[in-house]
Amino acid sequence: GMMTNDEFYNIMGGHSAAAGHGNNFQQQYTMQFNNIMEPIFQKLGMRLISRNLAMGGLGTIHMSLGQGTLFGETDFLLWDSRMTEHLDADQDLFNKQALLNGERIPVLFGSTPNDLETETGGNLYWGRLLEENFDFIPKTTGIDQVETLPFAARYVHCEASVSSMCGGRGMDKYHDQCWEPRSDYTPTVNQMPHVQGQASWHPGDRVHQATSRRAIMVFLKALDKALNVWEVAIDKEGFPLKEEFWHIGEHYVKVRSELTSYLNKEALGKTGCEERFEAVGLAKACRIPLSGMTSWTPKNLGDENGILKHVKAAPNGYKPKPLYEAVYEGIDILPQKWKIQEDQVDVHAVAIASTYSPPELDQSWVDDDDEDAEETENSRRMLRRTANTNDLPSVQKQDQGMATLEKEDVSSINHSERRIISKDEIIPGLGWGFEDSGIEATTGYCDGSPMSMCKRSNRRSCLLSGHNDGRTTLNGNALSGWLVITIPKVREGLIFAKLQWWWPRGDDYPLTKDWTEVNNGITFGDRKERRLKAPPVDWPKDMELDIAVNGKIHKTLTYDELKPMTIEMSHNNAFYPLIDDPSIVSGGEAEAVELGLRIRSEENPKDASFGITHIYYG
Repeated sequence: GMMTNDEFYNIMGGHSAAAGHGNNFQQQYTMQFNNIMEPIFQKLGMRLISRNLAMGGLGTIHMSLGQGTLFGETDFLLWDSRMTEHLDADQDLFNKQALLNGERIPVLFGSTPNDLETETGGNLYWGRLLEENFDFIPKTTGIDQVETLPFAARYVHCEASVSSMCGGRGMDKYHDQCWEPRSDYTPTVNQMPHVQGQASWHPGDRVHQATSRRAIMVFLKALDKALNVWEVAIDKEGFPLKEEFWHIGEHYVKVRSELTSYLNKEALGKTGCEERFEAVGLAKACRIPLSGMTSWTPKNLGDENGILKHVKAAPNGYKPKPLYEAVYEGIDILPQKWKIQEDQVDVHAVAIASTYSPPELDQSWVDDDDEDAEETENSRRMLRRTANTNDLPSVQKQDQGMATLEKEDVSSINHSERRIISKDEIIPGLGWGFEDSGIEATTGYCDGSPMSMCKRSNRRSCLLSGHNDGRTTLNGNALSGWLVITIPKVREGLIFAKLQWWWPRGDDYPLTKDWTEVNNGITFGDRKERRLKAPPVDWPKDMELDIAVNGKIHKTLTYDELKPMTIEMSHNNAFYPLIDDPSIVSGGEAEAVELGLRIRSEENPKDASFGITHIYYG
């Protein structure tokens, strides 16, 4: 990256403790790592991009299966999900998808490598970081002695005889805050005194800080060694530095070639990963690169990889849309109490210090007539603006958390569109809608990075939390009509989904509450909260799911075929193979495929329903 002025991607996937629950998002260790290392990478001519893509209550399976797009490029990939993901096969999927996807081959940290050393022909780069070992931090041995330690080291690593002083017992475990006053916005909802998720098993910000420092030391040691190698090479062989000392493209090709060949020959059907996923008909997921789209957050590039981005609008322009908008933009103002004490070392200030003159760049903000000055494809402003498009007249903002489809919206279809269609013609329906989980409504740009601006709706009671962890679902039932989604790059003919089969049911889905026929299109009433503890209502026995490809029904799954798919591999991870047919693509280059889904039931159309969280493809 230094020689080519490239980006460097530091990506982490994991569970709630890794996500930083109980703390503010910026206090989590990936964010603290970025805070120190970003200016160092900048001095070396690289742009550091760090993403915390962990989610509470889950492992990494739901992200691993779409890693090509949901994680994006990775140079350093950290797995931190030991609390919720104990099977080596799940870690194997995480690692294999990282090595099979993208342009780069990451260094793998934290996870069990299983047989990857053999499978990659001995070319694997991996290590461990997250064992609970803070031996590098001076010990706290007593109440008077601790005051002599640097502030960042106090109450982190205790002598056994005074262990009760550590872990948030000798001083506050958390130093969180839900709001810091700012001039451009005042919350309309009372802000809570603390960030949610302060459980005994969630580390506080000081442990996150110590964890980030361990990762920083790994990187600094590696950079020091690399620069020493380069210095010796230049002294010995002259300037410029020869490519063999920095160009690793051939290594990437070799690792991927060795792995792909091994998995499809010697190890075919024999790996622990394949044995686990064969049970749900997805053994192929362990040996081919997969991508995905999701209504959940966080995800690489925010809503660019969201399901909504790929949903095809109905003839009258209706398209499901999340209802809440961010109430303010820009970076958050950090709490005053986080300020480094004057007699302590400010590591970030040390990292940004430089004897070089600032570059002669015009970094002023230009925003004339709401047109972004920066036109590059990956501009955050462009992505955020894209995420807020689709402001269609048929969708009205409501406080309940869903969209209202008015009667005039149905009548707005023009004459050329009001034709007699066959019951099996693939026309996008009017009854699919997004639903957010209460006050956790997801808004804004939620890519897991330090620059994310997530969950800033007017319903939030902890706006400064900053966490990206959100679970919006795309819901529909047998009255919803067709859902048509463009799957952008299908190569192997494999498409499958992650569904929440138990929700919604009956009138709990407000968009079709008063409907009596498919695409009725009348106003609905208030939304009801999901009853998590009530046993789920089963689907009606006549339920069927039609699956269309490129405008033609490809197959139909019956109740008896769908019900076994509801069995979860792990908490809230049930996967539904929809298409596994190489003939749907011509082969060679990946191509776009139009996927259609329609639920049918005469017996009880409102209970023939589910929520879509992810769609995967390869």
